[in-house]
Amino acid sequence: DSSYITRFGHGYARFQHRSNGIESELVQFVASEDPVKISRIRLINHSSQTRRISITAYVEWVLGFSRTVNAPFIVTEVDPETGGVFALNPWHREFGNRIVFAAWDAPAAGVTCDRQEFVGRNGHLEAPVALTADVSLSGRCGAGFDPCVALQREVNIEAEDQIELTFVLSQAAGADTARELIQRFRT
Repeated sequence: DSSYITRFGHGYARFQHRSNGIESELVQFVASEDPVKISRIRLINHSSQTRRISITAYVEWVLGFSRTVNAPFIVTEVDPETGGVFALNPWHREFGNRIVFAAWDAPAAGVTCDRQEFVGRNGHLEAPVALTADVSLSGRCGAGFDPCVALQREVNIEAEDQIELTFVLSQAAGADTARELIQRFRT
């Protein structure tokens, strides 16, 4: 059984899939009072053994009207307080003082903000080298990369058990506001 089911409702989208004994459900929506996109992932292990699963959230930053034009100016960093990834484009006239961020509901096991590291040289998003090879993400962040964020989580799911994970994506007026939003939506 490897069918996908997609449902759209008022303000949300739900994606369901079952494969190799794991049932997954992704629900995406925007918070009603805050500028936060929330992705809630539920994984159910229908097998008779504990499963170790790696989940990777991936975002390509634009931070302006064109990714090609803005990419050289985007600066990324892992926030030591929350483990979320912050990105900003200090050269953008309108939004240069704003921060975008991405974070899991717990610290990530691996991170990179370098698209080439994630996708691979001459690679493509259909089969990123970081997911097909047995390699750890380097933690590379900063300026001068083809900017993205890839945040990996490693989870163990007991037999006949389930877990739920939350990933948030947003923007804020500054680092303190970003941290507050990450902490609030982790709960």
